[in-house]
Amino acid sequence: MKYLVISDIHGINEYMSEFESIVSREKPDKIILLGDLLFHGYGYDSDNFIVAETLNLYKDKIIGIRGNNDISYDELSLEFPLDDYIKMVIKDKVFIFTHGHIYNEYNMPFKADYLVMGHTHKCGIKRIGDLVIANPGSISLPRGGTPHSYMIIDDIITIKDIDGKVIEEVSIWKLIIKHLLKTFFLKWKNTMTK
Repeated sequence: MKYLVISDIHGINEYMSEFESIVSREKPDKIILLGDLLFHGYGYDSDNFIVAETLNLYKDKIIGIRGNNDISYDELSLEFPLDDYIKMVIKDKVFIFTHGHIYNEYNMPFKADYLVMGHTHKCGIKRIGDLVIANPGSISLPRGGTPHSYMIIDDIITIKDIDGKVIEEVSIWKLIIKHLLKTFFLKWKNTMTK
């Protein structure tokens, strides 16, 4: 199964043609949207309706997450539900998908191997102990000098810019093997010191 992960669209219609190009190029089985889909700001922008209409074309593939800027009024224009987080098992590993403003590496709803979140608008993959944290960045409003980006999850977690160029990737199997070897080595070392 191939997952396309996108975050922080913020109702910017300009990047919806990029979104459609990415879907066409990557051909994902599912699209996971990590929140802040529509921007409500200080006035309601007509771009929100265009963004919602475009996303609704893919409603059968979309798994939606609610971000801190997604309000109930915005959700009325979406034809798919939004949750605070979802739990998935991919390649025998537990993944949490969330926006990042409620659940993050400091506040996990349960133990997981991977935390995939948006919110910061900065793409990257890092490891803290046994937890791998991956952020697709923002397709429309990147921060911190990072490019407009998205993520693909299959056997590899890959962050790409909107033209499809690989920015960063990590093999799920490589991480699993590395973790198993580390665990085995520690157990072996403990038996040797007894």
